Parts: sequence; C-alpha cells; structure tokens
Amino acid sequence: MEEDLYKRILLVVEGGELDRAVTSAATARAVANKARLFVMHVVDHVVINRMKRVSEQSTAEIEIELEEKGWKALYFAEEFAKDNGVPTMILQTSGVVENEVLNEAARLKVDLIILAYPHKLPGQARRLAQGRLEKIVENAQCSVLVVK
Repeated sequence: MEEDLYKRILLVVEGGELDRAVTSAATARAVANKARLFVMHVVDHVVINRMKRVSEQSTAEIEIELEEKGWKALYFAEEFAKDNGVPTMILQTSGVVENEVLNEAARLKVDLIILAYPHKLPGQARRLAQGRLEKIVENAQCSVLVVK
C-alpha cells in the first residue's frame, strides 16, 4: 500500500493555470501519507531572457512580474494545503528551473517531487518545458509525479 510512503513532498508551481490541479493532487497525496509539503516556485532565468528579447520591459521589470506571479501561486498552494491540515513551507528561488528543483529536492531530502505537465504551451515554450521535466525525471534521486 502507498500509505505513508512519502513523508516529504516537493510541489513545484509555475504561476499558471495548472497550479490549482497540481496543488490539489499534491495536497491529496500529502494528506494520504501524513506528509510535509514544500511548495516551490522558480523565477526562471531562461524565461526572463526569452521575454527580454520580445518585450520592451527591462530585465528587472520582467523578474519582478514573474516573482509576483510566483508568490501568488505559492500563497494559494500554502493556504489550500493548510486548509487541509498539511504542514507546509513555501520557497521561491531564481535560476534555471531544473537545476533549482533538483538542488532543493536534495537539500530538503524529499521523497517525491510533484510537477505539472506543460500540455497547453505553444511550440517552443512547450518543448523547453518538456525538456526541463525530462531532466528532472531523469536526475531526481526520488520519485517524480507528473500531473496532467
């Protein structure tokens, strides 16, 4: 039985429309396993650089916008989890998503990483997100759950 298999779960939120579904799935898993939930958002340097090329915003403006979006996602996930009795910690970092997720997973000694599958992104953005996901799945030292 899967009961109590995962005691430390890392949920990665992106500030997008899939956050509600992935937060719900992670919270349900945490409740079933009586686990602690770590919710993480990464301000992605790759996205900042891509947005800078097609935007008139400065790098700092783009970064602030992504940070604010991330904090909203983090606070939503924290409130949702705590409403369901799950001990939760939130954190936001900045860097390359896959590297940051793998580093935090190792540092926090998590048993499970939960992320959303990027099925609604257009072309190149989708390939970039899928590449990130693949790197996390291949290199994680724990189980990885991908939510569609």
